[in-house]
Amino acid sequence: MPMVAFKWGAKADGEAAGPVIDLKAAAAEFIAMTLFVIIGCGAACANGASNSSNRLQVALAFGMGILVLAYAVGHHSGGQINCAVTLSLVLGGQLAWYQGLTNLFAQLLGSMAGAGLLCVMFPCAKDMSGMTLGTNIIADGFDVGNILMAEILGTFILCFVVWETAVSAASSSGKNACIAIGFAVFLAHVILLPMDGCSINPTRSFGPAVVSAIRDCPGMATGGLEDLWVMWVGPLLGAILAAGVQFTLKPQAKQLEMEDKV
Repeated sequence: MPMVAFKWGAKADGEAAGPVIDLKAAAAEFIAMTLFVIIGCGAACANGASNSSNRLQVALAFGMGILVLAYAVGHHSGGQINCAVTLSLVLGGQLAWYQGLTNLFAQLLGSMAGAGLLCVMFPCAKDMSGMTLGTNIIADGFDVGNILMAEILGTFILCFVVWETAVSAASSSGKNACIAIGFAVFLAHVILLPMDGCSINPTRSFGPAVVSAIRDCPGMATGGLEDLWVMWVGPLLGAILAAGVQFTLKPQAKQLEMEDKV
């Protein structure tokens, strides 16, 4: 296998002799994930999610956060801002595995950075998310099976929308795919927030869980690290499912020719 090269803005350089990792794309994913955690988890820290009105605010923050950030970095990295989306694109052949892995590391670092900045913004006593920086924790009354199914379906909705609006050659969404994707995130949060705080994004879950455990506020809600595996397994399974489904819905050449003539 040829050696992997690292370049800043690899796509702009044209075809390379071997595999190239675009560091600009990874940097864009780092910045976007940092800001996404600040926006979404910051809304949870500022407002809590103990009632329906607060949950609506938090859901809007997460959904609109993805919408604006995908517009902001889409031309650099595709605006994945979620390792589940990254995995789905890799499995579906839209993203090279080595670029996907690089983006994953950038997203994880961004999640940690965003959670760290939230620590500076919100002292323990002012963190309305149970002093957890918006960590995903399985709520009372739900078991692991409930949450795994919810996370699989919520992430499937998101990745399905990504495939059919931003990737499909038959999509009429164009650059406005970000709107549909943002609202898909919002809708998933409307359902899942009272269940586990809604992950559908393992990298978003990672930083707050780890950083809040390190901060260890007195009286902090517990379970973040213990439940973290669920916030990885569920979304990744949903992403895999969406990648499989997109192959069955992929438009054929004849279909695209007919649509071009219309």
